Amino acid sequence: TGGMPYANADIMSDVFGRFYSYEDALTACPEGWRLPTEEDWIALGKALGSTADKYGVLKGVAPKVMADATFNGVDMWAYWPAVGTLTNESKFSAIPAGYVNLGAETAEGTYPEANSYGVYEYAAFWTADAVEGDDSMAYYRYIVDNQPDLFISKGDKKNLGASVRCVR
Repeated sequence: TGGMPYANADIMSDVFGRFYSYEDALTACPEGWRLPTEEDWIALGKALGSTADKYGVLKGVAPKVMADATFNGVDMWAYWPAVGTLTNESKFSAIPAGYVNLGAETAEGTYPEANSYGVYEYAAFWTADAVEGDDSMAYYRYIVDNQPDLFISKGDKKNLGASVRCVR
């Protein structure tokens, strides 16, 4: 539980899920589940026929994890020739929920100043791995609608709101 719903509207949680700070992401998974490590993401890529390049990019993985989904009759992921057909062969079912700049958290655990970005363009998921030597940053994996790859980047643990996928 926890996290922030899209547009601070709880009803949207069933569509776009919730966005979590890194600390909240670490405790978001139910008992017996956990936030995936970078090693888990690499294993997913390998299972889908990819290996990470020197930058950690998993080539050609995006269409294998992207859901061919619609919302209110609109394709959530736009078609891009570079990506091709969305197969979701992994059953990961990523949707382009975007990411959030959370802003300040209130005592009630809400984020009234949060701003959403990249809806229908990006999907961002926390890893369990903090950036070594920088207590303020952690890694996340992301997909861009017009790219066939699964990328990795660093995000601010307190201000970035990303989605969570749990593994056993």
